[in-house]
Formats: sequence, C-alpha cells, structure tokens
Amino acid sequence: MSTRRAHLIINVHSGLARHHDVAGRARQVLASHGIDASSTLVHSPQQLHRAATRAAAGEDDIVVAGGGDGTIAAVAHTLAGTGKTLGVLPLGTFNYFARRFDIPTDVDGALEVIAAGHERPVSIGDVNGRTFLNNASIGLYPALLRSRERVYGRVGRSQLAAYASAAVALARRPATLTLQMTLDDAPVSRETPLLFVAANPAQLEAFGLDGYSCVDSGRLALLVTQPVTTARLWKLALGGWLKGFGNAQELEAICAAETVVTLRKQRVRVAVDGEIVRLRTPLRFRLRQDALRVLAAQA
Repeated sequence: MSTRRAHLIINVHSGLARHHDVAGRARQVLASHGIDASSTLVHSPQQLHRAATRAAAGEDDIVVAGGGDGTIAAVAHTLAGTGKTLGVLPLGTFNYFARRFDIPTDVDGALEVIAAGHERPVSIGDVNGRTFLNNASIGLYPALLRSRERVYGRVGRSQLAAYASAAVALARRPATLTLQMTLDDAPVSRETPLLFVAANPAQLEAFGLDGYSCVDSGRLALLVTQPVTTARLWKLALGGWLKGFGNAQELEAICAAETVVTLRKQRVRVAVDGEIVRLRTPLRFRLRQDALRVLAAQA
C-alpha cells in the first residue's frame, strides 16, 4: 500500500499555533500513522492563498488547514473540485466547522481523525465566488466583526473578548438595509438590519436558530432579522446567548438553494466565515453540492 502524503498549512496567528510547535507535533503524529507530512507556516492572507494554491496543485493526497474557520474556509475554497481531501486542525476561537464533523479541538485528537482517514463529502456555500463553510452575512454581523477585531487588537483573542466586542457594537441602533431578493426564482423584498446565510447545521443548532432543516435537506438557511429598536436588539442578543434564539419572532428563516440579493450600494461588506470582504452587488448565494471531501470523525 502506497504511503499517504499530507501537507499542513498552519496559520501562526491562530490559537495554539501562537504558543506551540503545532506543525512539528502534527508531522510527528502523522508519521507514526504512516503519513508523510510536510508543512507551511503562513503569517498573512496573501501567504495563506499562495500556500493553498500550491498545495491544491501539488502531489499530496491530503491538505490540512490549521487555524480558525476563516483559515479553513480559505483552504477549502482552493481545494473544492480538485479531488484533494481536506484535513481540519481547529485552532480558532469557535471552530464551528470542526464541530460539524465531531473533530476534537485538541491537536492530538484532531490529528487522530486525520490519520484515521474517514472521508465525507460536504456541500459548501458560495457568495460571488467566495467559499463559506459556516455562514456569510451582510448588515449587523459584519459590524460586530469589525468591533471584535478592534477588541482583539487590544486584549487578544478569546471568547470573552468576542462577547465584549458584541456588546460594544450593539450600543447603537444598526442601519436598516433594503433588500430585493430572488429566492429560487421567486422575488421577495425585506427591510432588515441583518441577512445571515448559513451552510452549517451545527452552528445553527449551537445557537438554537431555525433553519437546521433547510441545510439538512441540501439548501441554504437565510435568517432575516426584522427592524428592531436598540433595546429589543439587546434583549434578543442576550436571550440568544443565554438560552438560544429558539423561535424568536424577530427572526425569519427561509430555505433556498440559491438567492440573488440586490442592494442600493454597488459594493457591500460581507462577513464570510468571520472574515470581512467587500463584494460587488448583486450578491449571489448558492450551495455547491458535495464540492469538498473532508476527513471527519467516524460516525
């Protein structure tokens, strides 16, 4: 039997990678399972893109993304449709994509999943050519992420810092967006501070959000928030944090395999798996069926 080969791409700014030799440990563990592993350490989005492109074109069977959900999504974007298999080394703050496949968040546990080699096909989200594994959104959520990055810059990355930054962002009433949407060819319009498009049922379940059945049946879940006062927004956010959103009346869940969203602006900030990008409108959200192969924990 031929030796399996893996290439690890490690974002050195993610979680444990800042403090431990994750790449060295990964090579050691994978070698003990007969996997010949090499690694690349990246320090910027540009380096990440170049490393992922080289890995996708290389001879390694497995490409392992080590970092948070944004890092994993960037590598997945390059691997989709190539026949390469994605290994996940979750080093981020929330690690929602890893949770979807029951991948442990400790390094050795995740490496054991990679070594076991149980592949699963997975459908991935796409907005104007950008891959998302968990969610993509416009409106309030990108504003929350901008606040979060400012807080991270001052106190470092942690879940507590993430929640504190959300409190800062919710201190002012969010702007309302006018959306003209085409949902599977049906026209719909909405006034909303937030459009949240989800592709990961595990993340929806974690927050008690509607839409799980949408993704479970091979469609995207679109969550649209009604225009609300600042006080009501605080109550909604606090309730969601403490006990989940449940069937909150302020949130409308819509299932669609594809939607085109038109706004008044020519460009808009879009949060894509925790990373903010500026995209031209209209925005086309779609689900690419079984576009990626992922090494997951055995069911």
